[in-house]
Amino acid sequence: MKFHNNVVLIGMPGSGKTSLGSIIAERLEIDFYDIDQYIQEKENKTISELFLLGESHFRQIESNAVREVSSKKPIVIATGGGVVTRPENIAVLQQKGTIFYIDRPIEMIIETIDAAARPLLEDNVKRIYSLYEQRKHLYEGCCHYRITNGLSLHSAVDQILQVIAKSQDSEQIAISD
Repeated sequence: MKFHNNVVLIGMPGSGKTSLGSIIAERLEIDFYDIDQYIQEKENKTISELFLLGESHFRQIESNAVREVSSKKPIVIATGGGVVTRPENIAVLQQKGTIFYIDRPIEMIIETIDAAARPLLEDNVKRIYSLYEQRKHLYEGCCHYRITNGLSLHSAVDQILQVIAKSQDSEQIAISD
């Protein structure tokens, strides 16, 4: 299956964006980029180390990474959970791709997340509830599709691939008309 847009995954930390993204990229036979991993490799620092310089500093680095990575097409992109807090990130991601909001129940995230590796959660994993309240409307407002990741990774992957297949069918129909 050929896909011409980027596949962009947004959602809370621990929602499964990286795991889903790598599987989707493999199935579509396109490259996969995890924005946080890209930042760490480029800056030669961990996300936690970058947050020590301030969240605003990190968000600027993240915005630069979003622009750089989004220019490569077609790819699968797993964003950091806070990418939606800057409207310029959403504008770039929407322009270059199809955005899937990966919605996973907060209780499931808490069960599986390594809070120590998440700068905004390391001192209090329960802070995820307030982050969710702050970001939920942003995720919902900018996504093209909302995918629930509550059953299994493969179920969520299948939902995303079905959307992509349908959009490809629509493109083919439009081209042949």
